Amino acid sequence: MNTHTNLHTVLGMIHAQELLTISLIRSLPPEMRRKLADEFDAQVTLSEQSQIFPVHERETIEAFKAHIRKLSILLASLS
Repeated sequence: MNTHTNLHTVLGMIHAQELLTISLIRSLPPEMRRKLADEFDAQVTLSEQSQIFPVHERETIEAFKAHIRKLSILLASLS
């Protein structure tokens, strides 16, 4: 399996997880949604500052970060 296929597989799994997370969070009271959104935003910031990933996985990491930022924005809009 090549890197391109692996990337699409990972992105598909991340997208499915996004949909599940959003549906679960929508069922929470507004104050809990806000707390979750704030905590998630803090974790996104931390992950963007981290340099623990190997350079050869840069494309996958950047795609992951883009999905995480998107999820952070969605969470903020729900709160």
